[in-house]
Amino acid sequence: MTFREDLQNYLKARYPLILIKSTEEDRLSADLQSIAQTLKHDLITWSIASGLKSDNAQFDQTTVEFKKAVDTCENIARSGKPSIFVFYDLLPILSAPQAGMVYQRRLKEFALNIRTNGYRCNCIIVSPRADIEGSLAAELTVLDYPLPNRAEVRSQVEKFINQYKDAANVKIDTSDKTVSALTNAALGLSYAEIENCLARALVEDHALNESDVKNIVNEKKQIIRKSGILEYIDNKLSLEDVGGLSVLKRWLGLRGATFSQEAKNFGLNPPKGVLLVGIPGCGKSLTAKCVASAWNMPLLKLDMGKIFGKYVGDSEANIRQALKTAEAIAPCVLWIDEIEKGLSGGGNDSGTSSRVFGHILTWMQDKTSPVFTFATANNISHLPPELLRKGRFDEIFFVDLPDFEERKKILEIHIAKIGRKAEDFDLDTLAKLSGEECLGDNIRLAGAELESWVKDSLLEAFARRLNGDKTADLSMTDFETVIKRMVPMAKMRSDDFKELRDWANENAVSASFAKHSDKTVGALGGRTIDLF
Repeated sequence: MTFREDLQNYLKARYPLILIKSTEEDRLSADLQSIAQTLKHDLITWSIASGLKSDNAQFDQTTVEFKKAVDTCENIARSGKPSIFVFYDLLPILSAPQAGMVYQRRLKEFALNIRTNGYRCNCIIVSPRADIEGSLAAELTVLDYPLPNRAEVRSQVEKFINQYKDAANVKIDTSDKTVSALTNAALGLSYAEIENCLARALVEDHALNESDVKNIVNEKKQIIRKSGILEYIDNKLSLEDVGGLSVLKRWLGLRGATFSQEAKNFGLNPPKGVLLVGIPGCGKSLTAKCVASAWNMPLLKLDMGKIFGKYVGDSEANIRQALKTAEAIAPCVLWIDEIEKGLSGGGNDSGTSSRVFGHILTWMQDKTSPVFTFATANNISHLPPELLRKGRFDEIFFVDLPDFEERKKILEIHIAKIGRKAEDFDLDTLAKLSGEECLGDNIRLAGAELESWVKDSLLEAFARRLNGDKTADLSMTDFETVIKRMVPMAKMRSDDFKELRDWANENAVSASFAKHSDKTVGALGGRTIDLF
């Protein structure tokens, strides 16, 4: 059911007081006008600047005062004339000290009279917020005005193109490919925002083409900044920047193509998401950044710490707003880092964590928008069983310490990042030094530790240069010197990691291919699957 059909049913059912959450007054006004014509009702609007206005009646300036305006509306309703009364920017007035209480009471009395006296009318409040307190809140029915769908966005893009395509000194690509690309990028924007970013793109170089998608992406960044809860992550990484995790990378690569129209026509739905559980420092967060870049999608990071507010109801409102924003930006990747930390409030927060968690679970299960949820977790003891049930995520992967070949690849990546050539070093020896052959059973360096090893070894070489060896550069000796003083995380937390692996063997798929060259073959946690 569309929003217009839903609202029309509320109006026909004589709901007396409806609040529509929206900042798009122009588009909503057009919809309200169309609904009023369908129902054969007069549409009468009110604002503090203009008072009451209607195409079918004249009102004097005294209706600028809200109580007078409501009195006038009730007189119209009492006459039996079918009407829809729409009030703009009303919440600041209703929340004003002293006068706000009077206005709330008058509006509530009108709403009660609509219901009890059978007036053929409805009151609609248009507001970007819905935080009305007091007894009036009980009379309200709150509806969210949806952002334009794909057809509406495409229509707006085509309208803009048709308006300027014949203008002098302007070059606009009107091909279906360009229109589709601009449409896909503009999903999640309002009509005004679409027009603004297309206009900016046009005045920059007097051209409009597929390359202007970046302007629309920048507009989406502004939406994220306004939310205050989500963070827009910019990066130019690819899955090749992740060392190892071959099974996970292939799984993600296959599903990246399912967001296309071709996949939809083939009968495929976009994937819901993935949960990465595993040892800290092994590339879970890095993979989230890389997959968004590889799929050419915005990456939104949900900070669970910012969700929880100090006032009653703030936390629930924050999570709803965050998820709505993600849906508006879709298709996108929603990264929830260390999800267990946001769900561990237990019984010490009056149930706020449980309500937030419940809202996230319901959204993950029921969402139809192409938002790919990429969640990571380090502590399995804090993961509720409901989160792990099928339907929340498409798959649960376990990320273990890197094996021999993965360590070689990770070292190659980080050596290249410091401006050195990997072939100048014996990667096989370095992989052995950082693995079980030299460190002990089930003790291997994590990806973050390998990165630190490379950087500290470079610092060791620089120290030699400062001490007089002007030709000193990074060498195998520096690597050997540094690793002797490193205490691997796997050694300090061996019991924790064993518990993680035992859990993963029953509940998760290994993110890495099972074949590796460490002394203890099969040391990776999680079920192994063959994708090759």
